[in-house]
Order: sequence, then C-alpha cells, then structure tokens
Amino acid sequence: MHPWSVLAMAAPEPPHGATLGGTLEVVALVSIVAAVVGLVLVEFVFKSKMARSTYRWTLLLGLFVLPGVALLGTTGHMFESMKAVEACQSCHVMDPFVVDMHNSESATLAARHYRSGAIPAKQCYACHTGYGIFGTVESKRDGFRHWLLYVTDTWKEPITFKGTYPNSNCLACHATAPAFTRVDSHRALGKQLANDEMNCFTCHGLPHPSRPSRAPTRAAVH
Repeated sequence: MHPWSVLAMAAPEPPHGATLGGTLEVVALVSIVAAVVGLVLVEFVFKSKMARSTYRWTLLLGLFVLPGVALLGTTGHMFESMKAVEACQSCHVMDPFVVDMHNSESATLAARHYRSGAIPAKQCYACHTGYGIFGTVESKRDGFRHWLLYVTDTWKEPITFKGTYPNSNCLACHATAPAFTRVDSHRALGKQLANDEMNCFTCHGLPHPSRPSRAPTRAAVH
C-alpha cells in the first residue's frame, strides 16, 4: 500500500470558532478596504467640502495609519498560519514527515502523539517551537538556510537534521505528567535529562522515520 494512503484516524478536532490568525486576517482586510475606499471618497467626493486640516488628517489616516494596521494584521496572520501542519507541508520535502505522522501503523513518536490526540492541533509547531521564525537568532538563520536550499532546488534527499533537539521540548509537556513522573527511570535520570546529557529518543525511539524508510516526496513521485 502506498504510504500516502495509510492514514490514521484524525486527532481530535480543535474547537471551532474565531481564531487569532483568522481575526488578524479580517483586521488586515478591513483596514485595506477602509483605506482604499476612504481615500477615493475623500479625494474625489468630499475634498472640496472638507477643511484643509481635516483633509490632511484623513490622508494621514488612509496613507499611513490604516496601512500600518493592515501590515501588523498580515504579519500576525502569517505568524499564526505558519504554526499549522499545512504550512510545514507546503514545502514538499516535508511530505515524508507529515505522511508518517498520519500513518496508523507508524511507531514514530510523531505518529504516536498524533494518534493519541496528545496534540490536537499545530502538531509540528508544538514540538518544534524553537525552530525557524519562532525561535532564536540561530534558528532563524537555519530556517533561512533551509528556505534558500529549497527555493534554489539545491537540497538533497533524504532530508537530515544537523542540529540538536533539546529535551526541554519534550519535558515542557511531560515533566509534570503523572504518566512520566511515576516512572522510576525518569526520576532517576531527571538531572541528566534536564541537562541534555541523555536524550529522550534513546529510550522512546525516533521522532520521525529513519532515512531509508521515508516515503518519497512529491518531487520524486512526479
């Protein structure tokens, strides 16, 4: 069976309703429309009826204030949308990782977390909060390098991770969970785990499929 067709039952769907990203998108669109419509009306309809000072303040609002609000809204929307799995998968080289996460037969940590519903939404971001535009200066540098390799088509398969993955990303959720704290080995190795002297993956397996077992990307398929 093709690996793309082996999909697990979906993790619990997040609550419906307004989201921060959606709200920021609406704010940006409303600001843009208000600026354009307002400037057209002021310049071609109301200009002759307005005091000069009012006209100038209106231009200031339409040319700078509202576009500034729109810029903040679109930037915020971009940051929020980048947290979605779909955003990570938009680079087709990430297909093997997303496909594996949805694979009902996969034993990787990503797939097991997804099947259990431990992370109901933004699964990639939840475990990789220190990467790319959300992380440190070093992570932004690495994220830009990865983007540059992708757009110049100079990346090589299989995709490899050259950095380190701190245990703090795991412990942020697990450290206080009863299922974690009641395990004797976790308590015994608490200091080593906190100091990254021992990796969580040593006992719990790979977070993503190993290089030989990764599914082909869309580029390889097409």
